[in-house]
Amino acid sequence: MIKLLLILCVFSQIKEINPNKTWEIEIVTKKTEKYYLLTKNEPISIGVEGPTYLKVYTRIPWFGDIKGRQIYKIILQENDMDERIITLESEKSNVTKNKKGRPLSKWRSFYIEVPEGMNKYKIINWSSPNDTILLKFKYESPKKWADIPASDYNTIIESIEEEKIVKYYELKKNEQLTLGINGPARLKVISRLNYDEKIMGDQNYTILADDNGNVKKFTLKCYKSQTIEYKDRKEIVPSNARNSYINIPKGWHNIKFSLSGTIAKSVSLRFQVEKK
Repeated sequence: MIKLLLILCVFSQIKEINPNKTWEIEIVTKKTEKYYLLTKNEPISIGVEGPTYLKVYTRIPWFGDIKGRQIYKIILQENDMDERIITLESEKSNVTKNKKGRPLSKWRSFYIEVPEGMNKYKIINWSSPNDTILLKFKYESPKKWADIPASDYNTIIESIEEEKIVKYYELKKNEQLTLGINGPARLKVISRLNYDEKIMGDQNYTILADDNGNVKKFTLKCYKSQTIEYKDRKEIVPSNARNSYINIPKGWHNIKFSLSGTIAKSVSLRFQVEKK
């Protein structure tokens, strides 16, 4: 099925984009890319023939001396029926500007899974720091990952992400969490540091993964998320998600995870394996 989809992607194409207003930006490497302008008063409509996947890259212009991170929201309408809100959070890029030298944000992206046949999409700038969001479209299939459960843990935390409930395992300092996994496999560990009312600003933390004496150490930096919250744990706020990867060799492994190097009391972990 995946091979068939990849073949179909080659023959798929965006039939139209309206309005066709673009903006050229310049990377420090002098590579020029074309982005489409999405303004609050002028949505973008595109026609895409599927089945395929469309990856949408986004940036926002960075005006003045804005510090920190900015949130912007896009409404995606499919065939005048389904609608979803996409919330993105970015910061100023140190390497990307438009041709006039104006700085831009770092890119953020999302995927559209396009069903078979001709499909119409309407993209709306619902909320942004200024009037403009920049969009670039590319045919690209996302990697397939499947959630796997921890085998020994204390607490489950549920977050609300893009209107969906996502399950995490809470790992407290001075405790361990165990994941049983059969290799060979590629493991993705998604972590969110838990901010309480006393923790402010950017934070560092370390995740240790002990596979029978073979210890991998992941030192990560994070900030308090402005877009994600926990369902039933209002006393803590998750950080932005940080991904770490472990290549699991052949055989059965019981990996023990622990938290260090932080003033936070706990971190939330989610485990996924890459589908083949």
